[in-house]
Amino acid sequence: MFEKSVSEEEVHWNDFFEYITESIYFLDHLNLQKHNPLSLIIAFENVSLEVVNMLYLLEQSCSNITLKKAENHNISNDFESFYQIDSSSNKSKLAMSSLGILLNTNTRYEGYVLNLNMRQRFLKGDFKLLSIGSLLDITLPVSNLGSNISVLKSIGEGTHLFCQDIKNSSFPLLISNTELFKRKDSKYLIKILKHTNIVSTLWNGLNVLSHSISSSGVSSLKSFLPISSEDFVNFFGLYFINVSLESVPNIKKLIELQLLNSVFNTNNTGYRVFIDQNNNTNNKEVIKKMETRHEIDTNYFHLPNNLFLEDNETYINTQGLVKRVTKLINFKKDSKNNWQIIRKFYANSKNLSYLNNSKDGNLLNFDCINIFNYKNYINFHFSATSSLTSLSYYLNKTNKPITRNLNTSLKETKIKIFNTKLKSWLDDFFMGNGKDSFSYNSSVMSKNSKIIRINSSNFF
Repeated sequence: MFEKSVSEEEVHWNDFFEYITESIYFLDHLNLQKHNPLSLIIAFENVSLEVVNMLYLLEQSCSNITLKKAENHNISNDFESFYQIDSSSNKSKLAMSSLGILLNTNTRYEGYVLNLNMRQRFLKGDFKLLSIGSLLDITLPVSNLGSNISVLKSIGEGTHLFCQDIKNSSFPLLISNTELFKRKDSKYLIKILKHTNIVSTLWNGLNVLSHSISSSGVSSLKSFLPISSEDFVNFFGLYFINVSLESVPNIKKLIELQLLNSVFNTNNTGYRVFIDQNNNTNNKEVIKKMETRHEIDTNYFHLPNNLFLEDNETYINTQGLVKRVTKLINFKKDSKNNWQIIRKFYANSKNLSYLNNSKDGNLLNFDCINIFNYKNYINFHFSATSSLTSLSYYLNKTNKPITRNLNTSLKETKIKIFNTKLKSWLDDFFMGNGKDSFSYNSSVMSKNSKIIRINSSNFF
C-alpha cells in the first residue's frame, strides 16, 4: 500500500501553485471574450469537514471555479432527518417501535451498530422486521417483501398484504441508504410515506444510512450538485480530490459511455489541465487514454496527499455524531494533507482580482492561518454556539437533527414512480461495490471475496 502511494516523480509544490494561479488569472481575462466562460471543475469525494469548508470558501472567492461532488446522489438536505438516522439509533425510541422496514440496505455491512441495536430489540420480543430488496443475512429473522419498487408504492396505496401489520404497529421505522437516491424518482419515494404511519405529526420513522463517513458532513454544509456531462462542455481543467476514475460509478459511467467524446470533438478542443490530488497515480493511465483517443494536449499534475490514518480530520457520521480521526502513522514521503494543499490554493487565489465578478473582492473570508481557530469557525457553521472560544469546537459532540412533518395541506404535484427493480445489494465488495483503491490489491480481501461467492448466492 505504501509503495504505490509514493509518487514516481518529484513534486514541485511552489511551481504548481504559481502555474495554476497564473492559469486562473489568464482564464478570467479570456472569459470576458467568451459567451460561455470556461471554468475549473473541482470534484471531491470522502473529504473532511475542514477540507469541504475550505473548498466552499474557495468557490466563493473565485468566479471561475465550480465545486462538484464526484458521486451522484440526489438527496435533499433541507432537514437532517433526510440524510441521517435518528429514531433507529436512539435506544429509547427503538424500544417503543414494534416494526422495522429495510429498504434496499444491508445494516450488517453499512451500519453494524444499528444492526446490533435492532438485534437486541428483537431479542426483547414484540418486534418484526420487513425487507424490500435483496435476500440478505443480517443475523436476525427478516420477512422479504420483494425487490421491486412497486412494493413501496402498494404500501402507500394500502393494497399490500402487510399494510395491516404496518397500520397496527406502534412507531414503525423505515431504514434506507443514500444509494436509493441515485434513482430519478427518489424525491417522490419520501412523499409516499406520508400516506402511512411511518411519518406523522408525532413520529418520524425515516432513517437514512450514509454511504461514507463524510457524506453527512458535506450534506450539512450545502447541497452540492454531482458532476455531469454538461460540466464538460466548457471547462479549462479538472481537479480531482480523493477520486478514483475507475471506482466511482458516476465518473466511470461518463468515461465508459464516451460522454466526453462529443465534448472533445467540438471547436473548444484545446489545452486542458488535469490535477489529481490522490495518494496514488492510478488516474494517470485513464487520462492518457483520453489523450490518445481525442488527440488533445493535457498537463497532468499529481499532488500526493496523506492516507486516512495520517491526518487529524473531523467528520459527521450518519448518526450526527462528530468523529475525530487521530493520526496513527507517519510515513515519510513527499506528500501533504488535504488541508495544507487547499489552504495554499486558497491563499494564492486571494491575491487575484477578478474582472468577471467584482463582488469577489468584497466577500468576507475567514483568515485560516491557524488550524485551531479555523476548526472553531467550522463548528460555528454546523452548530449554534454562544462564543467562539478555543474549546467550543472540542466540546461539540453531536448535532440535533431537525425534523419536519410530511403531512402538509398544500396541493402537490402528481407522483410518478418507475416500477423497476431496486439495485441488487452486492455483499461482495470485490464484484464492484468497493470504492477504495487499496482493497482490490489486497490478497486477504480477494480470498474472502471468493469464499463469499462460493458460500452464498444472490441472484434473481
